[in-house]
Amino acid sequence: MKHANKHIRDAIEYAQEKGWTLRPGHHAFCILYCPAGMRGGCQKSVWSTPRNPEAHARDIRREVDKCPHCDQN
Repeated sequence: MKHANKHIRDAIEYAQEKGWTLRPGHHAFCILYCPAGMRGGCQKSVWSTPRNPEAHARDIRREVDKCPHCDQN
Protein backbone atom coordinates (compact mmCIF):
# COMPACT_ATOMS: atom_id res chain seq x y z
CA MET A 1 0.00 0.00 0.00
CA LYS A 2 1.68 3.17 -1.21
CA HIS A 3 0.33 6.70 -0.82
CA ALA A 4 0.50 8.95 -3.89
CA ASN A 5 1.98 11.92 -2.00
CA LYS A 6 5.70 11.78 -1.23
CA HIS A 7 5.46 13.69 2.08
CA ILE A 8 2.69 11.48 3.41
CA ARG A 9 4.45 8.35 2.15
CA ASP A 10 7.58 9.40 4.06
CA ALA A 11 5.53 10.06 7.22
CA ILE A 12 3.93 6.60 6.97
CA GLU A 13 7.38 5.03 6.62
CA TYR A 14 8.54 7.04 9.66
CA ALA A 15 5.62 5.67 11.70
CA GLN A 16 6.36 2.11 10.60
CA GLU A 17 10.01 2.51 11.61
CA LYS A 18 8.75 3.43 15.10
CA GLY A 19 6.69 0.23 15.30
CA TRP A 20 3.32 1.51 14.09
CA THR A 21 1.23 -0.77 11.89
CA LEU A 22 -0.87 0.19 8.91
CA ARG A 23 -4.34 -1.13 8.16
CA PRO A 24 -6.61 -0.12 5.29
CA GLY A 25 -9.30 2.35 6.27
CA HIS A 26 -12.91 2.54 5.14
CA HIS A 27 -13.10 6.30 4.63
CA ALA A 28 -9.42 7.07 5.06
CA PHE A 29 -6.50 5.83 2.94
CA CYS A 30 -5.36 3.86 5.98
CA ILE A 31 -5.21 3.95 9.75
CA LEU A 32 -1.92 3.80 11.62
CA TYR A 33 -1.90 2.01 14.98
CA CYS A 34 0.81 2.36 17.61
CA PRO A 35 2.63 -0.67 19.06
CA ALA A 36 0.02 -0.89 21.86
CA GLY A 37 -2.47 -2.24 19.32
CA MET A 38 -6.01 -1.24 18.64
CA ARG A 39 -7.47 -1.12 22.17
CA GLY A 40 -6.04 1.57 24.36
CA GLY A 41 -3.37 2.52 21.87
CA CYS A 42 -2.88 5.57 19.71
CA GLN A 43 -4.14 5.72 16.16
CA LYS A 44 -3.99 8.19 13.30
CA SER A 45 -6.09 8.28 10.14
CA VAL A 46 -4.19 8.97 6.93
CA TRP A 47 -6.28 10.72 4.30
CA SER A 48 -5.98 10.10 0.56
CA THR A 49 -6.34 13.71 -0.54
CA PRO A 50 -5.84 16.09 2.38
CA ARG A 51 -6.20 19.81 1.69
CA ASN A 52 -2.56 20.39 2.71
CA PRO A 53 -0.49 17.18 2.27
CA GLU A 54 2.65 18.59 3.89
CA ALA A 55 0.76 19.67 7.00
CA HIS A 56 -0.97 16.28 7.16
CA ALA A 57 2.44 14.56 6.98
CA ARG A 58 3.68 16.77 9.85
CA ASP A 59 0.57 15.83 11.87
CA ILE A 60 1.30 12.13 11.33
CA ARG A 61 4.89 12.53 12.54
CA ARG A 62 3.74 14.62 15.52
CA GLU A 63 1.22 11.94 16.53
CA VAL A 64 3.92 9.25 16.33
CA ASP A 65 6.39 11.35 18.34
CA LYS A 66 3.94 12.04 21.16
CA CYS A 67 2.79 8.41 21.52
CA PRO A 68 3.46 7.20 25.08
CA HIS A 69 3.55 3.56 23.92
CA CYS A 70 6.50 3.90 21.56
CA ASP A 71 10.13 3.42 22.47
CA GLN A 72 11.41 6.99 22.65
CA ASN A 73 15.04 6.28 21.61
